[in-house]
Amino acid sequence: MSTRDIPAFDPVDFGILLLEEERRRIARDLHDGPAQDLTNISMRLGVVTRLIASDPELALSELDRTNSRIVAAINDIRRLIYDLRPVAIDEIGLASATAELCRRCERDWQITFHVHVDESATTGLVPARQVVLYRLMQEVLNNVHRHAQADTVWIDLVRVGNSLRIEIRDNGRGFRPDEVPRGHFGIVGMRERAQYLGGSLEVESSPGSGSTFRVHVPLPTQENERP
Repeated sequence: MSTRDIPAFDPVDFGILLLEEERRRIARDLHDGPAQDLTNISMRLGVVTRLIASDPELALSELDRTNSRIVAAINDIRRLIYDLRPVAIDEIGLASATAELCRRCERDWQITFHVHVDESATTGLVPARQVVLYRLMQEVLNNVHRHAQADTVWIDLVRVGNSLRIEIRDNGRGFRPDEVPRGHFGIVGMRERAQYLGGSLEVESSPGSGSTFRVHVPLPTQENERP
Protein backbone atom coordinates (compact mmCIF):
# COMPACT_ATOMS: atom_id res chain seq x y z
CA MET A 1 0.00 0.00 0.00
CA SER A 2 1.41 3.37 -0.99
CA THR A 3 1.17 6.45 1.19
CA ARG A 4 -1.45 7.81 -1.23
CA ASP A 5 -3.75 4.93 -0.21
CA ILE A 6 -3.72 5.89 3.45
CA PRO A 7 -7.25 6.81 4.54
CA ALA A 8 -7.93 10.43 5.41
CA PHE A 9 -7.62 11.03 9.12
CA ASP A 10 -10.78 12.63 10.50
CA PRO A 11 -9.89 13.46 14.13
CA VAL A 12 -13.54 14.08 15.09
CA ASP A 13 -14.92 10.79 13.77
CA PHE A 14 -11.97 8.79 14.99
CA GLY A 15 -12.03 10.55 18.35
CA ILE A 16 -15.62 9.36 18.84
CA LEU A 17 -14.64 5.84 17.79
CA LEU A 18 -11.74 5.77 20.23
CA LEU A 19 -13.85 7.20 23.04
CA GLU A 20 -16.48 4.47 22.68
CA GLU A 21 -13.81 1.78 22.41
CA GLU A 22 -12.05 3.10 25.53
CA ARG A 23 -15.34 3.08 27.43
CA ARG A 24 -15.89 -0.56 26.49
CA ARG A 25 -12.34 -1.43 27.48
CA ILE A 26 -12.63 0.31 30.84
CA ALA A 27 -15.98 -1.37 31.55
CA ARG A 28 -14.48 -4.76 30.69
CA ASP A 29 -11.37 -4.17 32.78
CA LEU A 30 -13.42 -3.02 35.76
CA HIS A 31 -15.70 -6.05 35.50
CA ASP A 32 -12.90 -8.60 35.00
CA GLY A 33 -10.57 -7.03 37.54
CA PRO A 34 -11.51 -4.89 40.58
CA ALA A 35 -15.25 -5.76 40.52
CA GLN A 36 -14.59 -9.49 40.71
CA ASP A 37 -11.79 -8.99 43.22
CA LEU A 38 -14.01 -6.93 45.52
CA THR A 39 -16.80 -9.50 45.26
CA ASN A 40 -14.36 -12.21 46.29
CA ILE A 41 -13.04 -10.06 49.14
CA SER A 42 -16.57 -9.53 50.43
CA MET A 43 -17.16 -13.30 50.43
CA ARG A 44 -13.85 -13.96 52.20
CA LEU A 45 -14.68 -11.40 54.89
CA GLY A 46 -17.92 -13.28 55.50
CA VAL A 47 -15.89 -16.43 56.05
CA VAL A 48 -13.54 -14.58 58.42
CA THR A 49 -16.51 -13.30 60.45
CA ARG A 50 -17.70 -16.86 61.02
CA LEU A 51 -14.19 -18.08 61.86
CA ILE A 52 -13.41 -15.46 64.50
CA ALA A 53 -15.30 -17.30 67.21
CA SER A 54 -14.50 -20.88 66.17
CA ASP A 55 -10.92 -20.64 64.89
CA PRO A 56 -9.23 -17.27 65.54
CA GLU A 57 -5.87 -18.46 64.18
CA LEU A 58 -7.37 -19.46 60.85
CA ALA A 59 -9.34 -16.20 60.82
CA LEU A 60 -6.10 -14.20 61.08
CA SER A 61 -4.59 -16.24 58.26
CA GLU A 62 -7.62 -15.51 56.09
CA LEU A 63 -7.36 -11.81 56.94
CA ASP A 64 -3.75 -11.77 55.70
CA ARG A 65 -4.78 -13.37 52.40
CA THR A 66 -7.72 -10.99 52.10
CA ASN A 67 -5.45 -8.00 52.67
CA SER A 68 -3.23 -9.20 49.83
CA ARG A 69 -6.28 -9.30 47.56
CA ILE A 70 -7.21 -5.76 48.63
CA VAL A 71 -3.71 -4.51 47.73
CA ALA A 72 -3.96 -6.22 44.34
CA ALA A 73 -7.36 -4.62 43.68
CA ILE A 74 -5.99 -1.19 44.63
CA ASN A 75 -3.08 -1.67 42.20
CA ASP A 76 -5.52 -2.63 39.43
CA ILE A 77 -7.59 0.50 40.06
CA ARG A 78 -4.45 2.65 40.04
CA ARG A 79 -3.45 1.08 36.71
CA LEU A 80 -6.86 1.91 35.24
CA ILE A 81 -6.58 5.49 36.47
CA TYR A 82 -3.08 5.75 34.97
CA ASP A 83 -4.34 4.42 31.63
CA LEU A 84 -7.00 7.15 31.57
CA ARG A 85 -4.42 9.90 31.73
CA PRO A 86 -3.62 11.61 28.41
CA VAL A 87 -0.52 10.25 26.73
CA ALA A 88 2.00 13.05 26.12
CA ILE A 89 2.94 11.67 22.70
CA ASP A 90 3.45 15.16 21.31
CA GLU A 91 6.06 15.79 24.02
CA ILE A 92 7.95 12.49 24.29
CA GLY A 93 7.03 10.58 21.12
CA LEU A 94 5.81 7.02 20.60
CA ALA A 95 9.23 5.43 21.05
CA SER A 96 9.79 6.89 24.53
CA ALA A 97 6.16 6.28 25.53
CA THR A 98 6.50 2.62 24.50
CA ALA A 99 9.65 2.17 26.57
CA GLU A 100 7.95 3.75 29.60
CA LEU A 101 4.85 1.57 29.14
CA CYS A 102 7.01 -1.57 29.14
CA ARG A 103 8.88 -0.48 32.26
CA ARG A 104 5.59 0.05 34.07
CA CYS A 105 4.15 -3.29 32.94
CA GLU A 106 7.35 -5.07 33.98
CA ARG A 107 7.16 -3.52 37.44
CA ASP A 108 3.43 -4.11 37.98
CA TRP A 109 3.08 -7.57 36.43
CA GLN A 110 6.47 -9.14 37.25
CA ILE A 111 6.94 -9.99 33.56
CA THR A 112 10.35 -9.60 31.92
CA PHE A 113 10.36 -7.26 28.92
CA HIS A 114 12.99 -7.11 26.18
CA VAL A 115 12.43 -3.89 24.25
CA HIS A 116 14.05 -2.76 21.01
CA VAL A 117 12.84 0.66 19.90
CA ASP A 118 14.11 2.61 16.91
CA GLU A 119 13.80 6.26 17.89
CA SER A 120 13.48 7.33 14.24
CA ALA A 121 10.87 4.71 13.30
CA THR A 122 7.88 7.01 13.82
CA THR A 123 9.16 9.86 11.65
CA GLY A 124 6.25 11.21 9.62
CA LEU A 125 3.49 10.09 11.99
CA VAL A 126 1.56 12.93 13.61
CA PRO A 127 0.83 12.59 17.37
CA ALA A 128 -2.80 11.55 16.79
CA ARG A 129 -1.70 8.49 14.82
CA GLN A 130 1.00 7.69 17.37
CA VAL A 131 -1.64 7.70 20.13
CA VAL A 132 -3.67 5.14 18.15
CA LEU A 133 -0.64 2.85 17.94
CA TYR A 134 0.15 3.36 21.63
CA ARG A 135 -3.40 2.33 22.61
CA LEU A 136 -3.14 -0.69 20.31
CA MET A 137 0.05 -1.81 22.08
CA GLN A 138 -1.64 -1.27 25.44
CA GLU A 139 -4.46 -3.56 24.35
CA VAL A 140 -2.04 -6.28 23.23
CA LEU A 141 -0.07 -6.11 26.47
CA ASN A 142 -3.20 -6.13 28.63
CA ASN A 143 -4.33 -9.29 26.85
CA VAL A 144 -0.92 -10.89 27.38
CA HIS A 145 -1.25 -10.10 31.07
CA ARG A 146 -4.83 -11.40 31.37
CA HIS A 147 -4.68 -14.48 29.19
CA ALA A 148 -1.21 -15.60 28.09
CA GLN A 149 0.32 -16.65 31.42
CA ALA A 150 3.65 -15.49 30.00
CA ASP A 151 6.74 -14.49 31.96
CA THR A 152 8.66 -12.87 29.11
CA VAL A 153 7.64 -10.44 26.37
CA TRP A 154 9.70 -9.16 23.43
CA ILE A 155 8.81 -5.87 21.72
CA ASP A 156 10.33 -4.50 18.52
CA LEU A 157 9.37 -1.10 17.14
CA VAL A 158 11.34 -0.52 13.95
CA ARG A 159 11.17 1.06 10.52
CA VAL A 160 11.09 -1.36 7.58
CA GLY A 161 11.31 0.51 4.29
CA ASN A 162 8.42 2.97 4.25
CA SER A 163 6.52 1.19 7.02
CA LEU A 164 6.52 1.09 10.79
CA ARG A 165 6.57 -2.45 12.19
CA ILE A 166 5.58 -3.23 15.75
CA GLU A 167 6.06 -6.81 16.89
CA ILE A 168 4.97 -8.05 20.33
CA ARG A 169 5.88 -11.65 21.14
CA ASP A 170 5.35 -13.64 24.35
CA ASN A 171 6.26 -17.09 25.66
CA GLY A 172 2.80 -17.79 27.05
CA ARG A 173 0.35 -20.63 26.55
CA GLY A 174 -0.75 -19.48 23.10
CA PHE A 175 -4.11 -20.01 21.42
CA ARG A 176 -5.68 -20.74 18.04
CA PRO A 177 -6.40 -17.36 16.37
CA ASP A 178 -9.06 -18.87 14.11
CA GLU A 179 -10.95 -20.23 17.11
CA VAL A 180 -11.04 -17.12 19.30
CA PRO A 181 -14.65 -16.37 20.35
CA ARG A 182 -16.11 -13.09 19.09
CA GLY A 183 -14.78 -10.18 21.14
CA HIS A 184 -12.22 -12.29 23.00
CA PHE A 185 -8.62 -11.03 23.17
CA GLY A 186 -9.80 -7.75 21.59
CA ILE A 187 -8.31 -8.80 18.25
CA VAL A 188 -11.14 -7.21 16.26
CA GLY A 189 -10.56 -3.83 17.90
CA MET A 190 -6.80 -4.11 17.38
CA ARG A 191 -7.26 -4.82 13.68
CA GLU A 192 -9.65 -1.89 13.34
CA ARG A 193 -7.07 0.47 14.84
CA ALA A 194 -4.35 -0.76 12.45
CA GLN A 195 -6.65 -0.71 9.40
CA TYR A 196 -7.79 2.84 10.14
CA LEU A 197 -4.16 3.90 9.72
CA GLY A 198 -3.94 2.00 6.44
CA GLY A 199 -2.06 -0.84 8.09
CA SER A 200 -2.60 -4.42 9.16
CA LEU A 201 -2.39 -6.72 12.16
CA GLU A 202 -1.09 -10.28 11.89
CA VAL A 203 -1.51 -12.77 14.73
CA GLU A 204 0.59 -15.93 14.94
CA SER A 205 -0.04 -18.39 17.76
CA SER A 206 -0.68 -22.00 18.64
CA PRO A 207 -1.34 -23.74 21.97
CA GLY A 208 1.85 -24.04 24.00
CA SER A 209 3.92 -21.93 21.60
CA GLY A 210 3.29 -18.37 22.70
CA SER A 211 1.88 -15.60 20.53
CA THR A 212 3.14 -12.93 18.15
CA PHE A 213 1.21 -9.78 17.27
CA ARG A 214 2.70 -7.97 14.28
CA VAL A 215 1.51 -4.53 13.18
CA HIS A 216 2.52 -2.89 9.89
CA VAL A 217 1.61 0.75 9.26
CA PRO A 218 2.76 2.79 6.24
CA LEU A 219 4.65 5.94 7.08
CA PRO A 220 3.04 8.85 5.22
CA THR A 221 4.87 11.76 3.72
CA GLN A 222 4.26 15.26 5.00
CA GLU A 223 2.19 16.28 2.00
CA ASN A 224 -0.43 13.53 2.42
CA GLU A 225 -0.50 13.39 6.21
CA ARG A 226 -3.34 15.43 7.65
CA PRO A 227 -3.18 16.48 11.36
